[in-house]
Amino acid sequence: MADQQEAEAKREYYPTVSAVIIHNNKVLLRRDEQHYNWLSPNTHIGIDETPLDALFRQVRLETGLPQNNLVALLPYMDNLTLERDEAESTTQPLPFDLDIHQVGQGSHFHVDSAYILVTNTNELTPEADVPPELQWFSRDELEDLMMTSKATVSRALYALSRHEENPPEEQ
Repeated sequence: MADQQEAEAKREYYPTVSAVIIHNNKVLLRRDEQHYNWLSPNTHIGIDETPLDALFRQVRLETGLPQNNLVALLPYMDNLTLERDEAESTTQPLPFDLDIHQVGQGSHFHVDSAYILVTNTNELTPEADVPPELQWFSRDELEDLMMTSKATVSRALYALSRHEENPPEEQ
């Protein structure tokens, strides 16, 4: 019991953000070079940026999709209408999922907020020096996908369902 409490006390938690990107009922995933599995675009949130700023930065870097080609499909809107005390206070839309997971074997953990983004184009022009392998996956392809995590697949399938039920208004 003491060993478990000591291990938990040494955990380091880092805020991250990820995007499930949808176009024409397909989800965009990138190949992770290190583990050769498929993931959604994701990144650490910098100390000088909001979760959505970090998300749009990383999406543009990995895919080339600019923010003006993306619409967030928000499952929750209520928090955006709450009154705030400070004039400088900002409100970010709530993510559709919050996942805490260990990275590697050490004490590094990600607290990952996931958002659903819908794009009006499938033209990808990554800005990264070494562009990732990118691929669009249909629902059937996701269900048969090997070499990826359960979280990636379940988030993607959830996002496709939400999009089918309530697509965002045209841009």
